[in-house]
Amino acid sequence: MTLQAIMTQSTPPVAIATRFGEFAERLALHAERPDHEPIKLYILDTLAVMIAGAKADSSVTMARTLRKLGSGNAATVAGIGRVASAQDAALLNGAFSHALELDDDHRVAVLHPGAVVVPAALAACELSKASGKTFLVATLAGYEIMCRLGLAYRGSHFEHGMHPTAIFGVFGAALAAGIGLGLDAAGLTRALGIAGTQASGLTEWRSDGSWIKRLHPGRAAQSGVLSAALAAEGFTGPATILEGPGGFFNAMGHGKCINLQAITDSLGERQHALETAIKPYPCCRFMHGALDLALDAYASGIRPEHIANVEIRIYETGVLTYHKVPLNNVDAQFNVPYGVACALAQGRVGLSDYKAESVRRTDILNLSERINVTSHEPYTQAYPDVYSVEFVLRCYDGKVLTLRSTCPSGDPEAEIYKQDKTAFSNEVHRKAALLLNESGYGHIAQSLIEQVDQLWESTDLDGLLRCVGTGRYTD
Repeated sequence: MTLQAIMTQSTPPVAIATRFGEFAERLALHAERPDHEPIKLYILDTLAVMIAGAKADSSVTMARTLRKLGSGNAATVAGIGRVASAQDAALLNGAFSHALELDDDHRVAVLHPGAVVVPAALAACELSKASGKTFLVATLAGYEIMCRLGLAYRGSHFEHGMHPTAIFGVFGAALAAGIGLGLDAAGLTRALGIAGTQASGLTEWRSDGSWIKRLHPGRAAQSGVLSAALAAEGFTGPATILEGPGGFFNAMGHGKCINLQAITDSLGERQHALETAIKPYPCCRFMHGALDLALDAYASGIRPEHIANVEIRIYETGVLTYHKVPLNNVDAQFNVPYGVACALAQGRVGLSDYKAESVRRTDILNLSERINVTSHEPYTQAYPDVYSVEFVLRCYDGKVLTLRSTCPSGDPEAEIYKQDKTAFSNEVHRKAALLLNESGYGHIAQSLIEQVDQLWESTDLDGLLRCVGTGRYTD
């Protein structure tokens, strides 16, 4: 049976994009503070990562390129100010948000919602002079739809050379931007229809550690803003962009049978958006469990001179690399031996470890040579519901340390956050302050935290935008 036949049998009576549009309109019209306030933690995290990411080499190159091409001055670019059109600000801020590999990540949907949705919502809300409440609602709606679509595929697009963040991101960005621009349900549905035809993003960055992955969230955010703006002017897009015969699922589903009904089940009741994880380390989320264990080993007193070898068994993703010497600093962000070596040698993993000059440190590479990583089929079968990692460290004196992890730190499902209900919020605030200080923006850290905390009451985003543009906001 073909995918189209399977989908036809389960085609919902109302188009999925229509359901999404109606959901978003209800959310905007009937927003309740307790339901929407939690998203501000993800906004704070994304904005801090975005501002810090403005200084990355790829970000500087993109900003220079946009200046040469010509843009506008309607919207704020992180770390620079109001220097771009709304869609170009979304492009730059999305790319900045992903440049450090510190942006949030949904474990089971296997994508990064913040780097796409927050830039799109911010640009649209700035353009329309929307309130902080509208920004919160727009962001929550964009996260929810992007995560729900990702959950239908659970990262399987990686197997076909496609980046889930990019291809699902256009839908979350369009919905977020549409709310920011004040579209009704019909307009939001059109925006989704327009966005779907722009979905793209290939994973070939893995071949040489190039920058194209960082472009993906920016392009998705940019496409979302463009889609919403076109819809606002009456440009049309099909409501069946997802499940139609020429739609996304059939064209880009790679034959995978999906449950269409599940995508909209409990829509407006269960918030998958708030299951998103915050990343504590500036590298691929898939390796964070291994880094947690390496840091536990360091905390136990083990040092590089004690270590004979380390064996790591992990789930197969097709994204992580296991070779002992990273090709460059981008490849290092996906390289398990290198990241684990940093953790075992220093008791920390930070931004400085992923600078171009850092990935050639002899002491780290010598330790990396003693770290072997293999994929373990039972762990792969449990992925992405469970991120299982086994860590066996053998010392020269015969001591063997065996550690296991099933949920990396930063994930709301991790045990630490269940034991302490304030731990997740405290960690987000701490990360934002430390990151901004480390990247040279410490002077705005407290102000940014305060501005985000006050979003529900804010009649405009002026104060927040001053922080994002690091004081260069102008009327």
